[in-house]
Formats: sequence, C-alpha cells, structure tokens
Amino acid sequence: MKKNLLIVFIAVAAICFGYQAKAQTGTSAPVTVNINLTDAISITLGAAPTVNFDYTTAADYAASKTVTKANHFTVVSNKPYDLTVAATGAFTPAGGPALNIVTVTVPAATANGGTPVANVPLSTTAAPLVNGSTASTGAIYTVDYTISNPASLLNLAGSTYSTTVTYTATQQ
Repeated sequence: MKKNLLIVFIAVAAICFGYQAKAQTGTSAPVTVNINLTDAISITLGAAPTVNFDYTTAADYAASKTVTKANHFTVVSNKPYDLTVAATGAFTPAGGPALNIVTVTVPAATANGGTPVANVPLSTTAAPLVNGSTASTGAIYTVDYTISNPASLLNLAGSTYSTTVTYTATQQ
C-alpha cells in the first residue's frame, strides 16, 4: 500500500513540475458607450395649487390683495426655457370679473436665472412670465397672484368666480 501511494505521489509530482508556467499575451476588445439624449421638459404642480382670494369683510374690498404660492410648480428641463401664463377662459359663473383684474408675477429670486416679467395680467392669450430660465433638474417657482384694484368686484353677487390658469414651459 505504501508502495502504491509512493508511485501515485511521484506521478503527481512529475505532472506538476513537468509544466512550465508561460506568460500569456494580452488581448482587448473595444466597446462603444452611447449617451442618447432627447429633449425633455415638464411642469409639476405643488401640493396645493388652488389660489383663493377671500373677500369676507368691507376692508377686503378697499385694498389690493396678493396671494403668494410658494413652491407653486417645479420645472425640469435639459435646456434653457421660457415660461408663459394664460387663462383657459373667463371667470365663471358668467358676469364675473374681467380676467385682467388678476396679475401674475414670479419673484426674481425664484426665476431660475431667467428674467421675470412683472404684473402679467391674466388673459386667454399666453403672455410671457419668465424669459431665459436655465436648464435644471428641478427649478421650484413661487408665484404671486395680485388683485391691485378690487373695484371691479363691487356689485357682483356673492359666489365663487373661477378660471383655470395654465403655465407652459417652452425650450429655447
């Protein structure tokens, strides 16, 4: 048994020492890496997008009012863009105030590097609100809605007068 073990050991040793280690030559293979870009832009409204002007006392009708909507909407764009604002129609119910009684402004501090246009009156025609905002992965906008002269609200029936405002971001 010892003799058989010795023979197996010598055979294994001969096999192991009989091979010489040889250096292998290198090889390579090129790989193409692509970055495929598509223009992308989106607007996401904040948590509470509804704007309410409350006129509940006589004093409310005597002074201007501003409703500030912090974090009103967020724009994501891979290129510079412009913002416009438009109302989809007149205030309803019928006989409500003129659209242009409400003006919209984006404070410069939240214009994302763009140039804001102050006191843009609401209209059914899209009007520039911010020009030349920079590309961003999440520009958060604050919007001030102002009724500077509430005189046109006098003689209206007590009701809620509503319109829908649409913000549009367009890449340059």
